[in-house]
Amino acid sequence: MSPNKTCDVLYKNIGTAVPNCVYIDAMLGWLARILRILFGATVVYSPDAEDVELVETECLVVTRDEELFRRRRGPTILLKTDDHVKWVSVFLNLGMRPFEKSVCPLCGGELEEVDCGEAEAAVGHKIRSEKCWRCARCGKYYWVGSHWRRLRRLVEEAKAVAPCSG
Repeated sequence: MSPNKTCDVLYKNIGTAVPNCVYIDAMLGWLARILRILFGATVVYSPDAEDVELVETECLVVTRDEELFRRRRGPTILLKTDDHVKWVSVFLNLGMRPFEKSVCPLCGGELEEVDCGEAEAAVGHKIRSEKCWRCARCGKYYWVGSHWRRLRRLVEEAKAVAPCSG
């Protein structure tokens, strides 16, 4: 990396502990879903959240809003890139471990393993997977499919991204 390179991810007051809760601003809905499914993270995401709530929370806040980043005193990450691989690399570099636990990407509810026949009946089509889950909160079904394989590829690409040092 050249010494004059500007980082497209900025960090403020990030400690060494893995964050136990993450607030995601309204511009990062995709990231909220990914953090839930890849890392089982406790994610607070509301497109209607007021900046004052994000400014005052003690949780890690991830934003694309430079003004919010400047106003925050607590742990904050400013994403100045649209590169999803870099977004995931940020959380790997914070020590979050993928695929150990997943929660529902839509609502954050716990996933319960179910018989894939139950999932097939609910979604109305054949599922070619040996493992299926249902969200205990919203009832949505999940299984290992092509989306899961794409997520694994995304994580492998993110592991190869060096953290920005400047």
